[in-house]
Amino acid sequence: MAIIGICGKMGNQIYEFYKDKFEIIGIDIINHPIVKTYQNLNDIVKKIDVIVDFSSCDSYDILVDSIQKRIPLLSGTTGYADEEIEKLSELAKKNNSIFIWRANYAKGIDLFSKIINTCQKEFAILDFVEIHATSKKDAPSGTAKVLAKQLAIPYDKIQSLRINMAPAIHEIIFSSDEERVILRHEIINKRAFVIGFDEVLKEVLGVD
Repeated sequence: MAIIGICGKMGNQIYEFYKDKFEIIGIDIINHPIVKTYQNLNDIVKKIDVIVDFSSCDSYDILVDSIQKRIPLLSGTTGYADEEIEKLSELAKKNNSIFIWRANYAKGIDLFSKIINTCQKEFAILDFVEIHATSKKDAPSGTAKVLAKQLAIPYDKIQSLRINMAPAIHEIIFSSDEERVILRHEIINKRAFVIGFDEVLKEVLGVD
């Protein structure tokens, strides 16, 4: 497994989760203290079974290279424009390669999305608030953008708040003149992303 952004917060969590399950190498501009780290794919001699990307939009060219080399690639990096993700998806189809991108791998977001569909049929008025820590670079969040597309609302209808040390929260309020339904998804521990990601990875690799 090659982890792009292994020295970042999510990259390190992925490393800790899989270090006893895979031989791991890193792809980062910073050298990892334990794992052999490279700055690009061309420097890696060993065969790579899967590439995991939790980095930044600066790694776009590495993603392109991964797809062209037909190495299965799973990405959770947010901040990309919709057009960039579409280009990567089309490139994967053209090269018969595996490319999976999700703004949020937490299992609760899948449930959240299903409930949204139900509420949307019953209520026409909604408010959308997303809250993240001040370290979150993009606003709205990638998850919020995906949900906004599902709701068929423009991104500027999302109220984005950046609060010091805040957890990741997405809250959607459906209402009528008579009642209100509030849906809220909150990440208590970032391990939620890794557990959900692991289910997707197992499906891609065909393992239990």
